[in-house]
Amino acid sequence: MHWYLRWSSALRRLHWERGLRAGIAVMAAMVVCRALGKPMGWAALGGFEAILVDNGGPYRSRLTTMLTVLVGGAIACVVATLSSTPLWLAVLVTAAFCFVATFGRVLANQIASTSVIILVLYFAGYGGEDHSLYGALGNALLYVLGGLWAAGLSLVLWPLDPFRPARLGVSRCYNLLAEFTSQVRATPPASSDRQAERDRMHELQRHMRLSIESARASIGSTRARITARTLRARSLAVLLETADLLFAGTIRWTELLESSSDARAQAAIAEALMWLEQAEATIATALTQRPADGAASFAPEGSHSTQHLRKREAAIQALESSSTPLDPLIRHLVQEERDMLLNVEVAFEAIQTLWSGAEAPTTLESSSQEIRRSLLARQAQPASGTGLQSMLEAARANWTTRSIMMRHALRMLIVGAVDVLLMKMVHVSHGGWLAMTSIIVLQPTNSGTLRRGLQRVGGTIAGGVLAAILAAAIHSQEGIIAVITVTSILTLATYAIDYGWYAFFLTPTFVLLSLPHLRDWHFAGVRIGNTVLGAAVAVLAMRLLWPEREQLEINRLLVRGAHADAEYVRAMLGFWSTVGNASAETARIDADRTLLAPARRACGLAINDAEEALDRIMLEPQVPLSKGREWEPTLTFVTYLRRMTRAVTTLASLGCDDDDLRSRAERVALRMERLASSMNAALDQKASSLPAETEPADSPVAPLGEDTPAEHQLRRLERQAGVLERTAKILMEQNR
Repeated sequence: MHWYLRWSSALRRLHWERGLRAGIAVMAAMVVCRALGKPMGWAALGGFEAILVDNGGPYRSRLTTMLTVLVGGAIACVVATLSSTPLWLAVLVTAAFCFVATFGRVLANQIASTSVIILVLYFAGYGGEDHSLYGALGNALLYVLGGLWAAGLSLVLWPLDPFRPARLGVSRCYNLLAEFTSQVRATPPASSDRQAERDRMHELQRHMRLSIESARASIGSTRARITARTLRARSLAVLLETADLLFAGTIRWTELLESSSDARAQAAIAEALMWLEQAEATIATALTQRPADGAASFAPEGSHSTQHLRKREAAIQALESSSTPLDPLIRHLVQEERDMLLNVEVAFEAIQTLWSGAEAPTTLESSSQEIRRSLLARQAQPASGTGLQSMLEAARANWTTRSIMMRHALRMLIVGAVDVLLMKMVHVSHGGWLAMTSIIVLQPTNSGTLRRGLQRVGGTIAGGVLAAILAAAIHSQEGIIAVITVTSILTLATYAIDYGWYAFFLTPTFVLLSLPHLRDWHFAGVRIGNTVLGAAVAVLAMRLLWPEREQLEINRLLVRGAHADAEYVRAMLGFWSTVGNASAETARIDADRTLLAPARRACGLAINDAEEALDRIMLEPQVPLSKGREWEPTLTFVTYLRRMTRAVTTLASLGCDDDDLRSRAERVALRMERLASSMNAALDQKASSLPAETEPADSPVAPLGEDTPAEHQLRRLERQAGVLERTAKILMEQNR
């Protein structure tokens, strides 16, 4: 019975919908090719790979990812086919292609999620039998057509959303939060219902806390490619953290309501709670289903935004003009509502990003981008667009051996060249499988490479035995098509669950797909031998070429990112001082280039490396490193590092000549420096927890009309620093 329960639980965890889509895509491609008298392999491969890279989400991001793997794979096929001879050309082209495809991962998420597959297709073309231009173009065409059919199936006929459980979990948090907020009411101290009311609210608080923790686990267990780089994962992490902050704020308002005896103050708090409950319910609904207007209603302006505070401040002014004394609690409530408004605004922006698939800039960021574009337009060689500009900055930031991805790209370059030499000099039969294994197994870290190698070899040996049995037993092409359909389903169903099982089902799929002739069961042995040799090359390369330690690396990268953000804040302060003392526009441009750009690149380098490291770990659910560790706090930390970088970029462009705001920005830099040093000390086992943070003193509550854009953005920066400090405490508790 125990084994039955374990197996049934494991089967429920498999991604059956994804597997069935892959099976249908591969089967249809093979059936059409057989009917037309064309080879089945490349068309089936196109369908398989298009489903493999589809992680659900907004249609635009899904389509661009699938088009990237199709176009990049077709180019790889043609280049590899035409450059297979002579040997010196094959080595040079292969080394260059491996480097470019791997380093390109820093430029865009689409390349990051497809680069390994593109390299696999390169070696599939390299190991093919027909090396003519006609054959290369024919194979590339079949591959693209098979992929386009699978893309149509995935986008139109059968969409996929792996983040749906996490999204609904966060939605439940906001529903409970709205319910909790709506139930807050003042109860007279002498009332017989006071204790019952407190017990009921405590029970709601308990359910709310359990709901938040359940949503954290759901986000952390989502197995999708490039999870840390996925905008949906980042947005859900931000929404969950915001729900926690709103929950804490509501509890504070509950205490204020119970401690106040002034009727006007109680009415003001009740009105604020009603406003907040409406905002939370709106967020919960928007997380359940896409808004009809495409998330346009979640702009910073709207019924749950500044209108409420304007009404509150108008009421305060009216009370001040009357003869009745004003309760200080009402004035304090305005500052509390400002903080809550900022949290609601952040949640709205995250929902925009969640449904649109693109970062939703705030109103302040939009204005700062205009300022920045005007600066860039005056430079001698302006970029041709913000997308290209960000890619160039990412490439410059990673063009150093301090970058994990640069070192990994150099490793790939060497391994690709070595594989080609082995294939040519040792005369390895079907050597493309050898190189494919090396490329797939080689990870940017030592433990990741060894783990992936063992899983790949073990799964391939077991799958090779199954492939040999199936090849000997199947007597017709129709039987081959039927079995490949089944193994394709199982391959994609297990892909994000367990890599060993994925390799096990992948082996018979491609052994049968590339059989030279029916019943050639010996062909499975060729696959096994190439896999073992390719995995050995990858492990040896990782041992000898810039070995990395995975667990230590991710923690060091988080420290490095926090330190980089602190330096960016200090660079912003230096930029403000330089700009304030300079009258010429050229001085501003020079200051941007010499002060802000290097710090911004350092932030991008550290955060990109942290995302890469986190992605690798989160894609391995069954490894010792993951046991007892929740990865959602790490995802939250990385997400807020990137958000802080964006906030500093915006704030720097807005400028500031207020000494109080500069002092607050200085305190943010100090907090980030202390955070980085505390985390670093904990890694060195010199400290076990984060020292108590020193919050900046509350600034005077100014009327909303006097709240400058710089002050509003600085409040965002302070909020982000607070989230990072809280998350760092959780991380250091995990690392004890």
